[in-house]
Amino acid sequence: MQNNHIQFLKLAFEEAILAERGGTYPIGAVIVDSEGNVISRGRNRVFTEIDCTAHAEVDAIRQASHVLLDITNRKFNKNDFTLYTTCEPCPMCTCTILLSGIKQVVWAADDDEYGAIRRMKEGPHFLSLFNTIQYIASPCLELENKQRKMLKEWNIRRGIIHKEWEEKIKT
Repeated sequence: MQNNHIQFLKLAFEEAILAERGGTYPIGAVIVDSEGNVISRGRNRVFTEIDCTAHAEVDAIRQASHVLLDITNRKFNKNDFTLYTTCEPCPMCTCTILLSGIKQVVWAADDDEYGAIRRMKEGPHFLSLFNTIQYIASPCLELENKQRKMLKEWNIRRGIIHKEWEEKIKT
């Protein structure tokens, strides 16, 4: 399954590149079903759509709503989807993932500043929901460093220089 994680993270990076080309944060996401079918793709659109909530994970979930929701019966469909994203989801995206019923999240790079899944899963918040979700953090150093480099360059172009997104050195 590790190879599949890499394959789907690479698809998320395709979306991140499109986001960056569009002039916004280089973060991308894809949602995949248990058989390996891509259900949806999403990318950060905060500045392209002028929408503070247009994060990659939310975009992918919005695109997947046709399979996540049972409109006729006004309920959420049970699913065993995995969301792949280039960066650990923020608090807003984490809660959106929880409420969508997605069962697993895999990300390329930890986000120690805004990443929320690790912190929230360990804390006392929404335990009944967090007990239903599994996450896999940074399964590939090459892809983690790719995301870190993209975000570092994005921030430098905006005049923000700090060390948070430096590449991780494997020891």
